Amino acid sequence: MVDRRMIERKIVEKKRRIELESLLLRLQSILPPDKSSQEDPLHQAAICIKKLEERIKMLRQIRDIEKSLLEKTTEIKTDTGVGIPREVPTVAICCKEKELEIIVVSSVERRLRFCEVIDLLEREGICITKGTQSVVGDRVQHAIYAETSPEIDYHSLLMNKLKALT
Repeated sequence: MVDRRMIERKIVEKKRRIELESLLLRLQSILPPDKSSQEDPLHQAAICIKKLEERIKMLRQIRDIEKSLLEKTTEIKTDTGVGIPREVPTVAICCKEKELEIIVVSSVERRLRFCEVIDLLEREGICITKGTQSVVGDRVQHAIYAETSPEIDYHSLLMNKLKALT
């Protein structure tokens, strides 16, 4: 009787290990390939999930900004809570910890060329890290992100020059 219980326990344990191995292989198959990593698949999955969560957060912020362009309110809210007037053309500059966010909104009829904004920023010595242009309804939105330097007042440096472009 004891032998029978032990055998049943061993069988149950073996089935559990086989199931875990199967699940682990399925997890490995959906993870992005990383040949240099010696970490176990569970740790890799945790890192991958964290990166995906950050990407989702960023995409939601972009979606919210674009959605606010379509709303019929009098202000557009940025993720920092700064209100931007609904009239176009509009320029908003936000300095975050180590990143500068510049949002320029113009109308489709009086469209501001993205390359003009980039050229202006580069002439001012600003190191651009990322930029997007999107058309939502009758609005064209340029979102530009750059590295910041704590000793520069970007708002006063750029506001008038960007408004002159629009």
